[in-house]
Amino acid sequence: MADYMYDTCPSIAPFLGYMGVASSIILANVGAAYGTHKAGVGIMRSGIKSPELIWRNLIPVVMAGVNGIYGLITSIIIVGAISAPQDGGVYTYSLYTGAAH
Repeated sequence: MADYMYDTCPSIAPFLGYMGVASSIILANVGAAYGTHKAGVGIMRSGIKSPELIWRNLIPVVMAGVNGIYGLITSIIIVGAISAPQDGGVYTYSLYTGAAH
């Protein structure tokens, strides 16, 4: 039985789960920064042509910030799903779950 648990729940599975958490938060915040950059350039260009539209063009900046917050919330949910080893060092976090995160 112990060999079966080791085959389906190896010790690298939590590493894969934590790498999923890291990639979730990194990619979401890089995307938010890029979106903020592009929206800021758009605000500056529209401010030159029609200064009264600057406030209306702030919506993409806010939506880009929401993207970063979404990545943070997703990573917190994934961290909550990663389980620690049980007594005796038996892992219950499977390789499939680690790769899925």
